[in-house]
Amino acid sequence: MRFSPAALASLAAFVLLLGLGTPRVAEGAILDSAEQDLVTRINAFRAARSLPTLAVSDTLTAAAKWMSADMGGRNYFAHTSLDGRSPTQRMADAGYPAFGTWTGEDLAAGFTTTADVLNGWINSPAHYAVLVNPQYHAIGVGRGYSAGSTYGWYWTADFGGVADVARATPVSRATTQPQPHSAIPAKVALPPDSGYHATWSAQSADPVVYPGAFTTLVVALRNTGSRGWYRGVTEQQATLGTSDPPDIERPELALDWLSANRLATTTTDYVGPGEVGWFEFTVRAPSAGGDYLLALRPVVDGVGWLEDDGIFFTLHVPSTIPGRRVNRVQ
Repeated sequence: MRFSPAALASLAAFVLLLGLGTPRVAEGAILDSAEQDLVTRINAFRAARSLPTLAVSDTLTAAAKWMSADMGGRNYFAHTSLDGRSPTQRMADAGYPAFGTWTGEDLAAGFTTTADVLNGWINSPAHYAVLVNPQYHAIGVGRGYSAGSTYGWYWTADFGGVADVARATPVSRATTQPQPHSAIPAKVALPPDSGYHATWSAQSADPVVYPGAFTTLVVALRNTGSRGWYRGVTEQQATLGTSDPPDIERPELALDWLSANRLATTTTDYVGPGEVGWFEFTVRAPSAGGDYLLALRPVVDGVGWLEDDGIFFTLHVPSTIPGRRVNRVQ
């Protein structure tokens, strides 16, 4: 397995947040004792694994508190909020630079203690991957309680790759969350696993490509999820996307890609759980000599990114061209 020099990669599992019209969130990183304890537990968990501890972000805290209040107030449990916003969009709306860095989110419902919340995430592979992602440096957590809701307590943890310092722009203004005095039995509810997972299996060697010439590369990924990959089927097709940062467009390297940030899908129509899928694509060398890093990550568009195993290629482009050129693009 290969890792990008920019980051030893892990999963950035994306989740979604949003909320209610009435419940409000605190301005800035004002955490109650349980929220602070959850942050402390998450940081202790990461520190024990030699991972960076997370700074509390005002903006991520605002987004997380708002999401928990919205889920409880509107009685739903989903990563996409009822207004259709993604977690990344909600974080951005709270003032966090979400579209320029790594973001992720874990949700839980029905838990009454922070220890149970964290254990629930640890025992779920998709949520565990968020907890141990070394790309994250900031966190915001929020909990909300609604006596008439299905689960009572709702918990949100939002993660980001940048430790911002600006105070949050209020998403809405809210009162303090009511304390639970309800007979509703506590239930455990974690966001369902999408069933899409992958691990790196093999790839081509780093190529030497002369300016303007092109070369074909391959990546092999094992389907470690519970669902198959179907080529050409919306929200079931596994694709190689650009990474570091996610979705960055690389038109200077693209040659017959699906788009400037989607290189290729599987060479076969179906890759079942446990099987290896092959992705073949062509890159064109820029006109200037140098080393060009191309970081990649699998994605099922419409569902989310798969595990980030730090896949990358370094294209070595000589500054001088020999007398005979091969594989020229016309």
